[in-house]
Amino acid sequence: MSPIPPWRPIFLVLAAALTAPAMAQPADPVADAAAMKALEATVPPQSWYPEGYYDVRIAAESEQREVEVGTKDLLVDWGDGEGKRYNIDDCGAESPPVLEVDPVTARYGFVASEVARIRGDLERLKFPAALYAEPLLAFEKAKIEAADAAMEEAERLTQDPVAIPEGEVSGDGNSTERDASTAFISAIEANRRRLAPKLAKLVAGGCPRYDPSGGAKIIVKTAPPAGAVWLVNAFAFKVCARQKPDPWDRMACKWNEIETGVERRLSGRYVYQIRWPDGTVRKGTREVVPDYESETAVTVTFKKTGS
Repeated sequence: MSPIPPWRPIFLVLAAALTAPAMAQPADPVADAAAMKALEATVPPQSWYPEGYYDVRIAAESEQREVEVGTKDLLVDWGDGEGKRYNIDDCGAESPPVLEVDPVTARYGFVASEVARIRGDLERLKFPAALYAEPLLAFEKAKIEAADAAMEEAERLTQDPVAIPEGEVSGDGNSTERDASTAFISAIEANRRRLAPKLAKLVAGGCPRYDPSGGAKIIVKTAPPAGAVWLVNAFAFKVCARQKPDPWDRMACKWNEIETGVERRLSGRYVYQIRWPDGTVRKGTREVVPDYESETAVTVTFKKTGS
């Protein structure tokens, strides 16, 4: 089997991170509550959605709409004579660090993003909604249940790590997720063969694991110095915009005050607000892509004026 190609992420372009130094390009704020409200027509709520999940799901759909990918990037020939296929696994996607988001987003953010990505990809590949809608809902429900089980297991181990007898095997979250992927692909393939046999086949190719622990350090600075820096994960900002009248309120949303000049691990897309001693405030979004191959921290500077 040929190597798995890189895939574009929801939270971080990992392929770029492996080859490029950290960058921080200014952009407009990412959350538009009215635009996200309009997405509810495309993604209606389900009776089995956990409390708070729908806001995360709509935020994920909004995030997905900002990703521009051509169909040529979605289909890959695996070199096995079966032709080009769509891999439902996104090898670049990462969940935001748990400490940077609210508990509901920490639990379900990756699930919501994965479902939104697959739905958007199938739409771009011209799959009729009648072919994938019901299987995708079943896949989403299974992934939510797996996320709940994983969180409950983690909490159980944290509270009483000696409660599990030696040799006992706890629930295999990876196995549950594989089962969900297998069932989803089986349902899609049955519908595809019956309704649209010329469309691309689906596979769950899996992804290689990458350990970024050796590098990925960032130093945040302001120019001029003495600016106070607050960051929030861009996806979490979207969720907050669904829930609060003013997501820029640092007390209402999970804004993190960042100490300047100190090494820390940051990666992904952030919304920022910087305040200088003279009262000047600057707001926007930035993509922070660390250098995973270097032990040297990369400096990201927020400027008072200019880009």
